[in-house]
Amino acid sequence: MAGRLGHRAPLRRRVFAPQAAEVSVRGGRAGARRQTLLTPAKGYRLRLLRLRLLQPESDGRHLGEIYFGTGRSLTTDRSKAVAVLAVPDGGSASTRSFEPGQGPRGLRGEPLSLRWRGRPPTGPHQAIIEYYEES
Repeated sequence: MAGRLGHRAPLRRRVFAPQAAEVSVRGGRAGARRQTLLTPAKGYRLRLLRLRLLQPESDGRHLGEIYFGTGRSLTTDRSKAVAVLAVPDGGSASTRSFEPGQGPRGLRGEPLSLRWRGRPPTGPHQAIIEYYEES
């Protein structure tokens, strides 16, 4: 079977295994600071499978903007938006689960970011991120 550029060997695609990360997220001043949730390895990009925000202690309802990049907020570049999650008091919220190869994908070296809308939480939240790193 002929491959690209006249090579005889078939093209091989690198298969990536899904990964997971648990990150502690702090509050801050209302809408003031972007927080980096996850940064890909050098030369790679993130493809999101699912993200879940958990509020272990009762602190009220909070809205979290999830997006790719280092912009101040989700509205900086709406094409990089992933979701706005409404975390209920003492509960959790998550994005939908994406099929492999179908979820939102950032650019090479572009981090996954979070910014709180309105009143930020006073206690920590946990973010559980399921993702692929793609070359």
